[in-house]
Amino acid sequence: MTQPQNAIFNEQSQSYHHLEYKFKDDVYLANIQNALQTALCKQTDDINVVVAFGRSATNTLLPDLQLDAFDDFTEIASPHGKKAIASQGDVMFWIHSDNASHTLEQAFHIQSALNKIADNQLDISGFQYHKNRDLIGFVDGTANPKEDARQLASLIPEGQPGAGGSFVLSQKWVHDLTSFNAMSVPEQEAVVGRTKEDDIELSGDAMPANSHVSRTDVSGMKIYRRSSPYGNASEHGLYFLAFACEQLRFTTQLQRMYGIPDGVTDRLIDYSDAVTGSYWFAPSQTELDTLMN
Repeated sequence: MTQPQNAIFNEQSQSYHHLEYKFKDDVYLANIQNALQTALCKQTDDINVVVAFGRSATNTLLPDLQLDAFDDFTEIASPHGKKAIASQGDVMFWIHSDNASHTLEQAFHIQSALNKIADNQLDISGFQYHKNRDLIGFVDGTANPKEDARQLASLIPEGQPGAGGSFVLSQKWVHDLTSFNAMSVPEQEAVVGRTKEDDIELSGDAMPANSHVSRTDVSGMKIYRRSSPYGNASEHGLYFLAFACEQLRFTTQLQRMYGIPDGVTDRLIDYSDAVTGSYWFAPSQTELDTLMN
C-alpha cells in the first residue's frame, strides 16, 4: 500500500509555519530536486513537514502521474463583490511541532535551501489558540473526520492516479475582528452556525441558510481541515489549510461560500477576506522519496 505523508495527520502540534514559493524562471529540474532534498534533509521525529506542489510544478516533477481534475486556483467573486484572491504558487511547506523554536529553525533551513531557485510568496507563523479556536472565538474544525475517516476524506484511493497523495487548499484569511466582536454573541452564532461557548451546531429555524455551517457542510464532501490562527495586534486571521481526496470538494465549498450559483453568500466572508489562494498536490511519501532520490 502507498504510504502517505504522515505529517498530514499528526494533531499534537502547538506551533506551525507556512511557506509558499514560486519557482524562478528557467530553473532546471535538477536544481529544484537538489533544493528540495536539502530543504527536507533535516527532518527529525519532533518536526513535521508536509510538502505539496502546484499543478505546473507537479507536472514538471511528477510527469507520469496524470492527475484527474487538478487545476490552478482562480479568483472567485460573490454577487456582492467579495473576492477569494488567487495567488497560485509552485511549492508549499507546512511545518509543525510542539516547539516553536524548532518550527522556526526548520523554516529558516527551508528558506535557505529554496532561496536561489524560488521567490517566497507567503511566510506565516501560526499557533494554537484557546484549545483549537479561531481568533473569532469559535472552535475550528469541529466537523473534521476522525480516526480512519481522516484518510478516507483526504487521500486519493489506491488504484487511482496519485494514490496516497492528497489535494490541498491554502488561503490566508484576514479577519475584521473589530466588526465581528461588535456583534452580540447570538449574532455571531448566527453567522457561524454554532454556539460560541459549547460548540453546538444550531438546528431547525435557528440555523440561518447563510451561516458558515450551512454553506460549507456539503453532504458526501468531507475535507480534513488543518488550519491555524496567525498574526499580531494589527493584522490577524486564519491560515486555512485543508486536505481532500478530490479537488472538487474544495471548489464546491468555495463556490457555495461566495454565492455560486444561488446568490446566497456565507455571512462569514463579511468579516474576513481571503487575500491568497492556491491549490496543491501533496504526493504520497512513496512518490516523494522517489523524487528525492
